Amino acid sequence: MRQILEAAGLEKHTAEQYPVHDETVIVVDVVGDAHQMWRTARAGLTDHYPVLVSPSFLVTDPTFHHAPAPAELITSAESFDVVDFLTRRPGSQMPGARGRDPEILGTGEEGYYLDSYDVESFGVPEALVIVPRPEPWAAFAYVNGYAALLGQRPEVMLSAARSWFERYRAEPTVIGLACGFTVPGRPADPADAERLAAEHVGVAGLTAGTSIRAYARALMELDHWRLYNRP
Repeated sequence: MRQILEAAGLEKHTAEQYPVHDETVIVVDVVGDAHQMWRTARAGLTDHYPVLVSPSFLVTDPTFHHAPAPAELITSAESFDVVDFLTRRPGSQMPGARGRDPEILGTGEEGYYLDSYDVESFGVPEALVIVPRPEPWAAFAYVNGYAALLGQRPEVMLSAARSWFERYRAEPTVIGLACGFTVPGRPADPADAERLAAEHVGVAGLTAGTSIRAYARALMELDHWRLYNRP
């Protein structure tokens, strides 16, 4: 553990190991700027991935762990068709879904506020968790964020996060009541942005705060995302 903390630049922080099924994660107490802690750890780690968590009991209390072990969940997610799943869900606004609602889709001219899509508005994360895999999307196999607690299979968030990483290099920074991502890429065009917006709302229904198409316009400007839904 000490070697990993040194690589992450967090050797002076209080940390403890916790089991997640048959694997182990490192839980580091947040002191000071949590997001700077994440950036430092992300820059220093090569074989592990850091993610901020709030509340910390999502990791420290086994009651809140996924039922499948991380390795099992990651394997299952590889063959999971998240686009098909989200398209078939009742009330889906995904392209090709039956019964798309014109009022929910909107025209794209509805208002949106870029400042409202900041995960920091949900408060300071309680812990930084270092998971034993380097793939950013794999963090969702170890931390069961509220955004995925919709009565869905746990593969949903993991598969969606993997797709977003491959398409936009989106990396989760915070997992919890709201999930934050840092996103170097942007949707290629309005149609791509609309599909992405529908995916976000399909996973976490309170994310957009406006129409799907207006949120899609916001996604073409943002370098970060905030997915939110009440559990």
